[in-house]
Amino acid sequence: MAHIREVPRANNRVAYEVHWRQNGKKQQQTFKTETQADRWVDRIELELSQGNNTSVHTQRKTVKAVVEAVMVVSEAKLKPRTLKSYRSTYDCHVLPAFGTWKITSLTPEEVENWVARLSAAGLKPATVRNIYVALNKACRYALRHGWITSNPCAGVELPRFAADGSAPFEPKFLSPAQVEALAAHLAEKAPHFGLLVRMAAYTGLRAGELAALRVRDVNLFRRHVEVRRTVHRKKGEGWIYTAPKSKRSSRNVPLRASLVGELGAYLATHPHRNNPEAPLWPGQKAGGYTHGKRGTRGGGADSGTQLDWSRTFDIGNFYKHRFKPALESVEVVSAGLPMDLRFHDLRHTYASIMAAAGVELRKVSRWMGHASINTTDSIYTHLFHSDYTDDMARVDAFAAADANAQVGGASVTQLRGVVGGS
Repeated sequence: MAHIREVPRANNRVAYEVHWRQNGKKQQQTFKTETQADRWVDRIELELSQGNNTSVHTQRKTVKAVVEAVMVVSEAKLKPRTLKSYRSTYDCHVLPAFGTWKITSLTPEEVENWVARLSAAGLKPATVRNIYVALNKACRYALRHGWITSNPCAGVELPRFAADGSAPFEPKFLSPAQVEALAAHLAEKAPHFGLLVRMAAYTGLRAGELAALRVRDVNLFRRHVEVRRTVHRKKGEGWIYTAPKSKRSSRNVPLRASLVGELGAYLATHPHRNNPEAPLWPGQKAGGYTHGKRGTRGGGADSGTQLDWSRTFDIGNFYKHRFKPALESVEVVSAGLPMDLRFHDLRHTYASIMAAAGVELRKVSRWMGHASINTTDSIYTHLFHSDYTDDMARVDAFAAADANAQVGGASVTQLRGVVGGS
């Protein structure tokens, strides 16, 4: 049996030692609070009753050791960029707080207090969530390997509001009419700007996937776009093309009829249409976003856009110089578009339009390239409202039939019970 002993500390404080015997050896663990000690006693007694001796060799494992094990395994699974992000998160936030802690001493209470401290430090809810995810990843790894018997991150509430009390970012969803208002306005600047917006809203491609499209990726015959790569800019190295973020992200996304026609017309005038590897979208020349009357340049673009078909299309610059200013135009404002719309909201819009059109969640998940349908469901579950009208009509009909049968001295329910068994 495990027992707790109070140990006096400096400044009139008390620590709590848990003592027990396992495999013939005396074991000891110290906790700051009695609650933590009680939880440990429950855990140890459960292990002993089940003949589980994992705590003997895992109680010396530190959080840092678990993190390093996770990083080694992740090297073969994650992209360098993602790996670097995890390393930074561990080094800056997780290890300073828990690095020397034994993995077995982490409790939900400690994790909750840590999350609260991160929020109090002024970090945005999304940042706190990302930091928590990193710790949770390590704890899940430890749980799978039997180093802990439960995940201390499970059930921990994450902040939904920023430290200043402001509401967190909420996805924006546009109607088809609003998509068209934005696309039409941008098409006045350059025709392909309008097509780009329609593509984003009606394919749900991520910004990097959209920018990385080549001429070969548009299959007009099969009426779909093929997502096979993505692109991002890395400081000091320029544009980096890689495979999509997950196996399911490599996918074919069907095109609506109007997009097939618009893409066909666009490709017919594409200067490199006979080169399958050519970028689908033109980039801008250095200083390509200009102002003032300088004459129309670059294949129909206005005076503020100088196109360069050999450069990567920079969606960040497009958002800053074209997309965001368009949200302040009279036509777009009158259509009711939110002023804080992000380019990524066009991906959210795709999900909402598919839901409104009655497309199955599993299909939307596949077309959006989510790692699993659970991801789609967790983000967009409120959009896919089921119509229970027919189901409830059948319930009403059954109840009415049963009531009528009762009047006649019989019971539909009883008859079903006899026929169907238990």
